[in-house]
Amino acid sequence: MEQICTVRAPCVRPPHGKMQVQRQKSRCIKDAIYVSLPYFGKAKLKIYREPRSLARNLLTLSTHLWKEISWHRFTLKKGANEMNLPGIKKTLTACIILFMIIFTPFAALRAEDQPAPAPAPEEKAAATEEKPPAPSFSLSTDILNQYIFRGAAQSKDSAVIQPAFTATYLGFSANIWGNFDTSRHSSNPLMTLTGQAANPLSQQRVGNAKWTETDFTVSYTKEVCPNFSVLIGNVYYGLQEPISAYDQDELFGGVSYTFPWFTVAFTTYGEVTHHYDVWFELDLTKSIPLDMLCKGATLDLGASFGYLDLLRDDNVLSLNGVPGFKPSPTAIAPSPVDVGSYSNFHTAELTADVKFPIGKYVTIAPKIALWLPLTSAASDYLEANSLDTKSTHFVGGINLTATF
Repeated sequence: MEQICTVRAPCVRPPHGKMQVQRQKSRCIKDAIYVSLPYFGKAKLKIYREPRSLARNLLTLSTHLWKEISWHRFTLKKGANEMNLPGIKKTLTACIILFMIIFTPFAALRAEDQPAPAPAPEEKAAATEEKPPAPSFSLSTDILNQYIFRGAAQSKDSAVIQPAFTATYLGFSANIWGNFDTSRHSSNPLMTLTGQAANPLSQQRVGNAKWTETDFTVSYTKEVCPNFSVLIGNVYYGLQEPISAYDQDELFGGVSYTFPWFTVAFTTYGEVTHHYDVWFELDLTKSIPLDMLCKGATLDLGASFGYLDLLRDDNVLSLNGVPGFKPSPTAIAPSPVDVGSYSNFHTAELTADVKFPIGKYVTIAPKIALWLPLTSAASDYLEANSLDTKSTHFVGGINLTATF
């Protein structure tokens, strides 16, 4: 229990309208301030300087001022109709001081609760740059009339469903993608579903799995200078026959630059497990806002051109020599099929899709694509390696993507 010593100070009447503060040291309380209030004569209050004593000080002042107000009331002078002006001044002064004591703490608390002023644009931009971006995730599904890979048909006369999941953080990306063929068909005697060809060939691949492919891709993208980025990564293809008798793995790397009119990218893919193939791809893309159609909608246009280099000499180059097709003039016994290495400009792909936002996280996009061979050698190769034995393909469908 703290002991409080009584210290009496000589009474000094302050000048009119001013407050006099006297400091006296006490053996018990070293930081006590004695306040003489105007108009109240010998009244002195003991005020403690410690911040934690704020409540005690407010209570002391309020109690004393209330007593003074109760003693100094309005009175009429004898034989006159005038009010006692000194008493009025004392009462008003006491009321003002009491009002300030009571409401000042609340005003301070209200000021603390006020929202901070909006930061300047420069400060806001700096804060945004310093904060690291959060990882992003997306789920998407394509529903298409046909699956085409680098110009070759991987399905025939059936719809395909292609789900995908992608995670991205600080330039790193991981993706898993799959293809489901709703109804397997093939008119290519080298890519049969049951193996019941009229004259089975050594190049014949047999299989009827509906889940035909699962791909795993990891990559890293870095913007090394404004509008110029580099890309490296790896994609693993989990394949089913008759598309391929074994899985494949490709390393890839590329660069891209964004011009005011379009974005151009060049990427090289190299198969490193079985075929030792190399695929060069040039991409041109352009996104056009369609706010007049729907707020946030965009028209995305693209054109891709590919060059294929097959280093092995056992690639089927055409259907010449296959039973039911014309004989191959270049076939070498014992195989009647035209096989060999291949290096040529391969395909062109033209794409267009319109993205419509649905809320904040979902987009839906109708899409079309046209695949064309660039050379006659490419046309023969695509016919021999497509389930529908065609070299030109038109693809249409819809994409649904959710990003969070």
